[in-house]
Amino acid sequence: MRLNPAGARPPGRLPALALPGLLLSGLLLAGWTARARADALAELSGSFREAYQDAVAQGLAGLRASVPVLVNRFEQIALYRPGVEAPELFAMDLAQYRQASAVAHAAATLAVRLQPDGPGPLDAARRDWLARFEAQLRAAEAELAEQPGLPEEVRQLQGDMLAETRRTTQRILQRGAVEPGLLEALGTQMRAGIGRNLEWAARAQLEQFRAQAERWKAAYPDLAWDRAVVVVIGVHQARNGNLQRQFFDWLLHDTPERQDRVVFAETPVPPPPLGEARPDDVLGVLARVMLDKDLARIVLGDPQGLQSDVLAPAAAAVIGTWGR
Repeated sequence: MRLNPAGARPPGRLPALALPGLLLSGLLLAGWTARARADALAELSGSFREAYQDAVAQGLAGLRASVPVLVNRFEQIALYRPGVEAPELFAMDLAQYRQASAVAHAAATLAVRLQPDGPGPLDAARRDWLARFEAQLRAAEAELAEQPGLPEEVRQLQGDMLAETRRTTQRILQRGAVEPGLLEALGTQMRAGIGRNLEWAARAQLEQFRAQAERWKAAYPDLAWDRAVVVVIGVHQARNGNLQRQFFDWLLHDTPERQDRVVFAETPVPPPPLGEARPDDVLGVLARVMLDKDLARIVLGDPQGLQSDVLAPAAAAVIGTWGR
């Protein structure tokens, strides 16, 4: 075998030391290509987020400039008028609701305190608590009897509810034990009264909301009330059948399924009072829901398509193949 002149390597071959460098270069090139692709996808996703936020801001500006926007938080309503930055605030009188709530919760308070320990003899802590609770019930009954301006039928109803809870409390104290089924029996006996009491409380709230809506319509007849939109801010418990949402659905001819003009915004904790919260944080929810309806109509062919998780059908199909 002959060597090439001057120790030259055979044609077509690379020195051994060059191979690792080429391999490293190839890996770097492959990595760069993968990163470039990943960066391209990330940029594409970023373009959507940027366009979406711009559309939300534009939609919010359009709403604020053209229609009355109402925001509801429990007993408060804020009216945002086109061209006016600061909202007008209304807060209902909660006296009737708080009274109805206190009476309705009397039996529930007894159950909440005693149910965790179950039936059986009282310990010292529960006996002392029951004695204090009985005194609270007696004081509430006396206050109710003297309360001016209360419809007599409501006075009778709420007085009977407090008295029945007090008698059950006395029975437990006298016997020194919680009897099996006693709390359930109290709940059954109180159920009809609680329902009537809550109806009184609901009417008190709804009539105030309705009167305020009529006052605003009369004060600002030129506003586009037929296109008004609402955000109802609530918490998880209880969102089903939310009183305020029912009222605004009635007022604006909407339904929870459509949310065309009334949007329910759920928060994990009670939100701050209206006037303290940043308006854009609240109104942004409304703008996003309205934008999502347009997106769903264009992309999915159904304006309600984004009201549910778009992965829901596929997820149900996959999980359905797993069995139990």
